[in-house]
Amino acid sequence: MYPKSESNLILNIKVSRLLTAVLLFVHFGAMLLLLAVPIVWPVRLVLWVLLGVSLYRSLRTHAWRNGSSAVEAIEMDDEAVVSVRFAGTDGWHVCQITSRYVHPWVTLLSLEIESRRWPVNLVIAADAVESEPFRRWRVALKLHRIPA
Repeated sequence: MYPKSESNLILNIKVSRLLTAVLLFVHFGAMLLLLAVPIVWPVRLVLWVLLGVSLYRSLRTHAWRNGSSAVEAIEMDDEAVVSVRFAGTDGWHVCQITSRYVHPWVTLLSLEIESRRWPVNLVIAADAVESEPFRRWRVALKLHRIPA
């Protein structure tokens, strides 16, 4: 954990209505598809409960940014070192980008953090951040090399 300078590219990620709508659409669509599949009712109910839990976790982590593993801010400095700050904490964690997908509306990242065993997945929707820093972030990500 170290102090951050103002010359670094920092994205403060907020609540995303677009991502909330997409997650609701996908999860409720999957729940409706379970009606068409010929499965016994106890298995169908278990699958509905699992989809409900998945929806809740996805909304808290990726759309509403208030879960314990939700990334609240991400930063890239001049040397292309990436750091994240989790919701409810003040400390920054240095991480390494293992995979990325960059689109004008959404950016998907998979990050490895030394203090965590499993990678952290991050979804940044365009409506959750300011437009100019998000544009600069997408350009920086396209130029950023992922180690092999």
